[in-house]
Amino acid sequence: LFLTERRLLIPKSREMIVSWSALAYVVWRCQKDERTVAVIQCQKEDKATDLVGGDPGGYARTLYQRQPKWLRRLHPLIEGGLSRLRIAWQNGSEIHGVPSGADQVRQYHPTILIVDEAAFVDSFKDTYDTADPVTTQIIAVSSVQPSWFVDQCDEVLQEGAA
Repeated sequence: LFLTERRLLIPKSREMIVSWSALAYVVWRCQKDERTVAVIQCQKEDKATDLVGGDPGGYARTLYQRQPKWLRRLHPLIEGGLSRLRIAWQNGSEIHGVPSGADQVRQYHPTILIVDEAAFVDSFKDTYDTADPVTTQIIAVSSVQPSWFVDQCDEVLQEGAA
């Protein structure tokens, strides 16, 4: 579904490793496709750091650093291209981690937007509405709690049952 869906909302539990899968997809897309801008949004900046470049162990950072050396040589980072909230490749692709807020996303004009724990991001609907007309792909993943995210998931399920 990451490859085929323009808009993808995934309800999850922690055991599903959906956040890891979404970050693996974004790292792959940034390496494969030139000038891909991916924005990873979370409720707080600290969580965005954990998903992007936190040292040690940010998801995207770990995925990049644990690739075989030949693959890292094939997809090199720019000088200084690995930080807490950013990974940047020589092919012009970048991943940025941002906290909640539609304005946080607007400044990057992302190709791909991933919102982690979207049901807990206070401004998810505003972010979605801001990104929808200009972003090639929006992926939102979340454990479930009453929210606009869950309402959208329920709507899709009800349409499928009809």
